[in-house]
Amino acid sequence: MLAPEYRVGFRVLREKIGSWAALTIAIPAFLKALTIKHKVEKVSDKTEAAKADLKNHFQLLANMYQMLEKRYGKAHTDRIMKEVLLQGGNVFFRGFTRLGPGEKLSDFTAIYKAFEGNNIVFDVIEETDKRFEIEIRRCLVFEAFNELGVPALTRWMCDIAFHYFSQYHPQMTYEKDRMIARGADSCHEVFTWD
Repeated sequence: MLAPEYRVGFRVLREKIGSWAALTIAIPAFLKALTIKHKVEKVSDKTEAAKADLKNHFQLLANMYQMLEKRYGKAHTDRIMKEVLLQGGNVFFRGFTRLGPGEKLSDFTAIYKAFEGNNIVFDVIEETDKRFEIEIRRCLVFEAFNELGVPALTRWMCDIAFHYFSQYHPQMTYEKDRMIARGADSCHEVFTWD
């Protein structure tokens, strides 16, 4: 069964190019993704294992991008895939639990660490009741997309994260002033609680 973000992405694809064209892209991409399994050496650390999991999850997306690009060219494919990612990405964040009534920044911090621990390698610069500041040293999504041959998709994943966190909670403000996906050596994120 396809992950929910892929079901949303396929719906977007059908809207953009039509049902028949979407099927002629999605089915071969899906079948190809079934034959590719990214593995790591037994001596690899958990970060490399997490990246292999991401590559396995996003292999279908990479295949769809590459097949669309062959048929429609880069510019049209980028427009289509940006929408696929933006709508599907919001569903991808389903694992990022929303805060309930009475919860605070410390509750968010625990959720962030649990969810993003599978996607990024980061250092905590400051963690208080009012501020959670981190520096991301490695973005495993960025690395996975690069290794899958679709680096353009990463910048849109960053846009999804920015949109999601910017609207996460009315008392929380989110800032990101540099990104690996846009050429920086690290990402810098600050969450503040009013």
